[in-house]
Amino acid sequence: MNENMTGRTVIITGAAGGVGSEVTKRWVETGANVLAVERSKETLDNLRASLPPSPRFAIFPTDVTTEEGTAAMVEAARNAFEMEPDTLIHLVGGFAMGPLDSEQAPSQWENMLLLNLTSNFHSYRAILPALKRRGGGWILGIGSRVGVHPSAQMAAYAASKAGLIALTHALSEEVKDAGIHVNLLLASNIDTPANRHAMGDADAAKWITPDDIAEATLYLCSNQGRAVYGGTLEIYGRS
Repeated sequence: MNENMTGRTVIITGAAGGVGSEVTKRWVETGANVLAVERSKETLDNLRASLPPSPRFAIFPTDVTTEEGTAAMVEAARNAFEMEPDTLIHLVGGFAMGPLDSEQAPSQWENMLLLNLTSNFHSYRAILPALKRRGGGWILGIGSRVGVHPSAQMAAYAASKAGLIALTHALSEEVKDAGIHVNLLLASNIDTPANRHAMGDADAAKWITPDDIAEATLYLCSNQGRAVYGGTLEIYGRS
């Protein structure tokens, strides 16, 4: 049974994606105030149309790879619900692979770092002042098993996800005494339509689901996970 999150104010980035839409739905169901963030307003409008109307749900299109975009995101949450946000669940990310000596490698490197690490850096920095004013809160990112066990032709992706692990641990050491939980989910293959299209569905029964991710966010960003600071939770399923 989900903990009652009434009175909580949560920012979810990447909220309209295959994983994010399930995480957003689950948090709305707990009674929390939820600000859904994506770059595209159209995808946010589609997400809003899929949920029951609620004054506890708002959307905000912005670019979370920039300092300006993330600062505006936090201000939007404050304005929408007339209170400081207490939680950031950062689900923005991207994937690309290929040999390091390919022509596309330099652009893939820049893009993977931007989506999988720089976006976290700016988003985490943006919410820290609000969490410190509140006297604590939660920051949760999503990483990958590849960040711990790199695979061939995934140098850029693996490096960005490994950097995210380091960012999580370093920031946690910096702010845990302020009551701020900074944690990271490490996911394996996730059963989304996009992944089935890319990889087929022969092994899909072994993959984790968006609901598995949602359950983990509810655990780590609640009183149930009150003792977890700087943690990396492995969610690998059987894949």
